[in-house]
Amino acid sequence: MTELRFTRKAVEDLSDIWRYTVERWSEEQADRYYGLLVATCRKIAASTVPIGRRYEQIAEGLYGFRVGRHILFYRIESGRIVLIVRILHERMDLGNRFAE
Repeated sequence: MTELRFTRKAVEDLSDIWRYTVERWSEEQADRYYGLLVATCRKIAASTVPIGRRYEQIAEGLYGFRVGRHILFYRIESGRIVLIVRILHERMDLGNRFAE
């Protein structure tokens, strides 16, 4: 079984996405989308091979998987740990966000 971990930035991203969705739509919709994002993170961790696409132009060993309008960025560490690095909207300047 692969362990799933989140960086501090990824946790902040999840919180920001939830708050934005509450303000824009509703708490119910925010809870559903948050659940979808977390379930997809678990799906990535459960996969026996990396899913999504490589984002080597941003960082070595970085993968991304789209969920709705967001991209879940992750790395596989030590072969047994999936680290969710960031969760960013597809329209963001991804390179600059990783430089933060």
